[in-house]
Amino acid sequence: MTNTGAKTPLRTCVACGTKKPKSKLLRFVLEQGICMDERQIRHGRGAYVCMDEKCRETGIEKKKLQRSLHKVTRRNRKTG
Repeated sequence: MTNTGAKTPLRTCVACGTKKPKSKLLRFVLEQGICMDERQIRHGRGAYVCMDEKCRETGIEKKKLQRSLHKVTRRNRKTG
């Protein structure tokens, strides 16, 4: 038995923890603040959120997007 299908990259929603194909999630990046990467082509660390309104609100209200994206900036400040 061979696996001929290509593997679909999965990403995790920072609000609910569900793993989905990245095409089913919204991507946010840190670029002079947090902004949505609609075409998913911007450089840098991204954080993903489900497309439903509940996850978007949870990601914003509980600052889960902010925490996920700012981990990199805090680490960079410590190392130089």
